[in-house]
Amino acid sequence: MSYLFPEGSTNERGVVQVGANINAIDGVISIPQSVAPTANITFNNINVDGNLTIAGTTTSLGNISATNLFDNTKRVITTVTPAAGSGISITGLTNTGPAAAFTVNNTGVLGLIAGTGITVSAETGTITISATGTDIIKTIGVTSNYTVTAEDEYIGVDSTSLVTITLPLGVVGRVYTIKEEHGSGTGKVNIQGTGNEKLDGSSFKQLSANAALTVVFRANQWRVI
Repeated sequence: MSYLFPEGSTNERGVVQVGANINAIDGVISIPQSVAPTANITFNNINVDGNLTIAGTTTSLGNISATNLFDNTKRVITTVTPAAGSGISITGLTNTGPAAAFTVNNTGVLGLIAGTGITVSAETGTITISATGTDIIKTIGVTSNYTVTAEDEYIGVDSTSLVTITLPLGVVGRVYTIKEEHGSGTGKVNIQGTGNEKLDGSSFKQLSANAALTVVFRANQWRVI
């Protein structure tokens, strides 16, 4: 003779049906949780009074708002502190937050040094340069063929052989003086222009011993003074 025990019901009291990852021990139902120590956790809208400690680092937040920390491209902005130097001023300064900006202004000439025969006087916004004493010009001495530069003013030639002095392309108002300095036994000096520029209509002018010639450029040629 056999006895069949009635089939258990999942709807009657005393029977608990559990699914995966759920424990039922001694009438207590628990759901195990596991978070790996290397997992990334994101928190939104954190309000902190005092210090916030993250990964062992403590940061004192104080009164800092997000609008002062980031601009719309997520770049961190704290404060800017520009310093003005000589001749410079700073205006329109906003030194905190994403709107940080300032304007740099030049307040004037930083320095002006007077050369020989020049004096400089200054008032606010005004600088006066005055030539004093005898004019000083740049001189050069040559012993062979030479092409005059824009910086030259007086060219002295000392040679027993013929020397050709070539004037540069003319600039209206430019003045040069050329002198034969060797004296007796000179090989003479020829002065010519560049390209088709002439001297009083001539292709060249020649200096004899101790002679000099001053020219000024006007109306497309060198005029002999």
